Amino acid sequence: MRLRVYTARTIADAMRQIRNELGDDAVIVSTETDTDGEVRITAALENLDDADVLARLIGDEPASGARAEALGALAYHGVPDDLAGGLVADAGEDDVASLLRAALAHAFLFEPVKLDPRARPLMMVGTPGAGKTVTTAKLAARATIDGCAVKVISTDTFRAGARAQLAAFTDILNAELVDADGPDELRAAIAAGASDAVVLIDTAGVNPFDPADMAALARLVEAGGGEPVLVMAAGGDSLEAAEIAGSFAALGAHRLVATRLDVARRLGALLVVAEAGPFAFAEASASAQVALGLTPITPYALTRLLLGEPIASATNSQPEKAAAR
Repeated sequence: MRLRVYTARTIADAMRQIRNELGDDAVIVSTETDTDGEVRITAALENLDDADVLARLIGDEPASGARAEALGALAYHGVPDDLAGGLVADAGEDDVASLLRAALAHAFLFEPVKLDPRARPLMMVGTPGAGKTVTTAKLAARATIDGCAVKVISTDTFRAGARAQLAAFTDILNAELVDADGPDELRAAIAAGASDAVVLIDTAGVNPFDPADMAALARLVEAGGGEPVLVMAAGGDSLEAAEIAGSFAALGAHRLVATRLDVARRLGALLVVAEAGPFAFAEASASAQVALGLTPITPYALTRLLLGEPIASATNSQPEKAAAR
């Protein structure tokens, strides 16, 4: 099954896009209207027969060698047949790792996070429990070790213990931590203080299917003037993940940080999200420990994950040393 989220001013415009790209056999999975009146439709193309799909996508010859291995790996991860077949359709490499690496590099975007005080603030967004606070702390640790001043702003002022969790990390890093209760306070917090600091914003988890939640987050994104970065736990249902991702894509998020890779075995939902958004793969987290950092997601790293090889975290035992200097 191939999933994609379409956004347009009217239902007719969105349906026209769907027919042009997926054809008349497309199935409408969900329809939403956001606070600005735009329509967002999640559509899917169901496959009537796996053999017909693969024959159409990779030719009449049955998959063999590296292509068969790649399709097997993608099937294990629950990658929909249409997406999997499309990835390997033009593959010419002789070994499965090279084949997947080239296919992923061609099909998806990869944009690791570069921390620059001159860049827009980075705002971690996502559902409750996705790992936004830990991701914020890991990025703060990376910036500190790179020699950058860091300002961490928390808009999660309601969840019990949220500020204490961040404060435990920022105290070690000697990083500034500011609370912002609402758009006006967030705007003021960003403007205050030194202008040469990397600004990282931790937001409260929201329900992507609740228009009020998403409208409140949209106001924060607008006030912050930063880049919303989707933080999403690996694993889970592909359809659900695509719908969730569509809600955050509508806010302007275009990069994905994948968390909980240490407790997920099937990563097909991440590929579906990247295609449906579309989202660029940015960073991966394989541990809740801040000291183990984030690992940039590259075609090489994603290939290793799909083939069952763990990727090493950007192990980082220096926050305490950086704080002491």
